[in-house]
Amino acid sequence: MIILLPFRFRFSGWGTIIFSCFVCIGQVVFALGGIFNAFWLMEFGRFIFGTGGESLAVAQNTYAVSWFKGKELNLVFGLQLSMARIGSTVNMNLMGWLYSKVEASLGSAGHTTLGVTLMIGGITCILSLICALALAYLDRRAERILHKEQGKTGEVIKLSDVKDFSLPLWLVFVICVGYYVAVFPFIGLGKVFFMEKFKFSSQAASAINSVVYVISAPMAPVFGFLVDKTGKNIVWVLCAVATTLVSHMMLAFTLWNPWIAMCLMGVSYSLLACALWPMVAYVVPEHQLGTAYGFMQSIQNLGLAIVSIIAGVILDTRGYLFLEVFFIACVSVSLLSVVLLYLVNRARGGNLNYSAKQREEIKLSHTE
Repeated sequence: MIILLPFRFRFSGWGTIIFSCFVCIGQVVFALGGIFNAFWLMEFGRFIFGTGGESLAVAQNTYAVSWFKGKELNLVFGLQLSMARIGSTVNMNLMGWLYSKVEASLGSAGHTTLGVTLMIGGITCILSLICALALAYLDRRAERILHKEQGKTGEVIKLSDVKDFSLPLWLVFVICVGYYVAVFPFIGLGKVFFMEKFKFSSQAASAINSVVYVISAPMAPVFGFLVDKTGKNIVWVLCAVATTLVSHMMLAFTLWNPWIAMCLMGVSYSLLACALWPMVAYVVPEHQLGTAYGFMQSIQNLGLAIVSIIAGVILDTRGYLFLEVFFIACVSVSLLSVVLLYLVNRARGGNLNYSAKQREEIKLSHTE
């Protein structure tokens, strides 16, 4: 987020290119650390990768809200999530196979095989950089053809914009953090949970643990289209958070087939991303979008870092039942924030829960 701040809004193209370069360099350094058996070098590579990757997500969101407006935005965020989860699923299922092929080729396992495998996987980072270059070209071309004057308002994306954020936006931030800290850390620890509580084999536990991502790949665009057609973003977010809460309660307090709970979590996870993230564009001025999305990404990552540590401590000292209760508490905070957001939005006559028809009417009135 901090790296993005010096750029004016229209320079998100340059930001995307720079951050993609960070990702490529970070992956190469990470792979070299494996090849030379230098763990500190691998850590440094992941630091570079993370610096570029998280900032790249902010630039990507800024692109989305600058190119797509109103009823298209939810579908765009759904497609973004879908592509990300396809990548995650392919990675989880392909890298083990690729490692075995490299091992067979080199004739031995070990750090060299790992490093070479990681280097081959880095090809996807190069493809990402190529896409960033193409996108920057298309963005500048569209700006020239359509005579767009983005970034010439005299406003610069800056950290001091945070003090101007409205209460609804802060509630969106709380919803985001409270929700995602109960999903990503759970998936990170979920494999052993399914093996211990439900006596799944390692392979079966891996399969059910990845089903959230598998479901989100095809379902996210569908839900994005649905939210675009209906509007009512807050209602959809409420449904997603409530369903996730039910999923965690089923996993914690019942012995029902966990596929039911995990499928529900996958559906709700897909729905939330399509309905929640576009709401930022409805409550902040255009020149603050980069700052808003950057801040949202930053506090989400901070929450994930802190909660991952807490989750590990709870798991080591109290076990999975207490860990699930902790995740239920996190989702409950998110659910309470959704209810507060609904009430605040209604009291202020906000546009977060407008129907698609209402938004279209307002858009037409502004163009007349």
